[in-house]
Amino acid sequence: MTNKKDSALWYVLLPALAMWLGWGVRGLFGHANGAMFPGAMVALAVCMLLRTKRFSVGVVVAMCAIGYGFGADETTLQTAGYLFGSNLDHVVKLGIAYPGLALKGGLWAMFGGVGLGTALAAYCYMKRDIAIGVVLMVIAFYVGWYIINRPRLIYFSYDRKETWAGLLLGGATLLAWLTVRGRTTVPLRCAFWAALGGAIGYPIAVTFAAMGRHSAHAAGHDWWKVAETTFGAFQGAGIGLGTYYLKGLLPDRESALPEIPVPAPHSWVWAVVGAVGAAFANTLYGGVLVGGTSRAFQHLTPWILLGSILWCIAFYWPRAAWQLGVTMTFFATATDLVLNWHHDEQLGNTGALWVVVSLATLFLAWKVTGWCAEADADIPRRVFLWLMWAFLAMSYLLLFVPRAVIHAPANAVSSIGGWWPYLLKAWGGGFGVGVGFIFAALVLAWWLRTGGVISKQPADSNKASQATS
Repeated sequence: MTNKKDSALWYVLLPALAMWLGWGVRGLFGHANGAMFPGAMVALAVCMLLRTKRFSVGVVVAMCAIGYGFGADETTLQTAGYLFGSNLDHVVKLGIAYPGLALKGGLWAMFGGVGLGTALAAYCYMKRDIAIGVVLMVIAFYVGWYIINRPRLIYFSYDRKETWAGLLLGGATLLAWLTVRGRTTVPLRCAFWAALGGAIGYPIAVTFAAMGRHSAHAAGHDWWKVAETTFGAFQGAGIGLGTYYLKGLLPDRESALPEIPVPAPHSWVWAVVGAVGAAFANTLYGGVLVGGTSRAFQHLTPWILLGSILWCIAFYWPRAAWQLGVTMTFFATATDLVLNWHHDEQLGNTGALWVVVSLATLFLAWKVTGWCAEADADIPRRVFLWLMWAFLAMSYLLLFVPRAVIHAPANAVSSIGGWWPYLLKAWGGGFGVGVGFIFAALVLAWWLRTGGVISKQPADSNKASQATS
């Protein structure tokens, strides 16, 4: 009798729900760094499902998470905006919107699939293969951008720059190199199934949101959040189904070497290095500065360049991969929360907020040093739950602690009939979103606790240096 953990349905449902929640939370924070969170979530779900296979968990999480950063540079909201109009131009533009949404949704998910597949098949590549591959990808990206995107030969937006042709040509070039050089189709298959889920899911998701906004009976709901979570679920389902069909191509755990633990006396050194490195990488792209924000660095280091560098770092140094996939992802989201509170809501003291974020990031970096040093097969589940609850807490702080609640005007409270009616109005659509998030998180926690997705085994889940040799 087939164990439910090994059924195709389980492979679809777990990544789909993980991405449903991850993409919904990601929509509150944005930017390429924010897109890393759902990438890390779906990668950890895949690691739990492939519990008997040999791979480096840290490298899988980092490369998948970093891969999802590439699509964040796309212009997607203007393309989606064509579906929300009601005039004649809206009808004409539908012929542009749906192909554009399918293309951009597929590309966004595809790069996550490329990172995932490359990490799973890391044993097929030498270190220089990845470096050469990303160089070819960057060159092809700029060729596609200069030939098609810059002159706007095929254009899916109003007035913003587009990068879809660059991403398409760059991704295809990288996949061709990885397939030929590694003599494996694992990255190609992962990319295909991820892109299929994204290409199908994004047009459907935006259509749901447009129908909801146009319905007089559905006013007041956060319909864009419906689109985000639906898009995430389709991506997760595609990645999960692809993983199910390619698992037979992956080597078993028994062929792995034991994990080399990080010596305990130096764990804090690794933690500090990880925290500082994650903060620097996020600052380099996002331009986060104490007391304000700047996008100057982002123009110098677009994700096509920074993401490529981070991919190489993750593949070359598995301990750094853990910090990139987990610590950097956390720091990016925490800084978005701080900047929102201080600059948008004008809440709190800047110095105190940054101290809290720094200490929390340092603590997480220390935890990561412990996770990467353990050979316990239960590590993916533990990291998954840590990340899920940490990001859920940050999303609740963003949703439910705005200035309108902390500094509620007395006349506004009295005019609406009391504190609780005012609170519900101030929260608005965030209340329904928060309930949906906690429900999904509880279901995931229950599944991982009772479903037996992964059991503790002394065998190693991977030796990163072996996988990247």
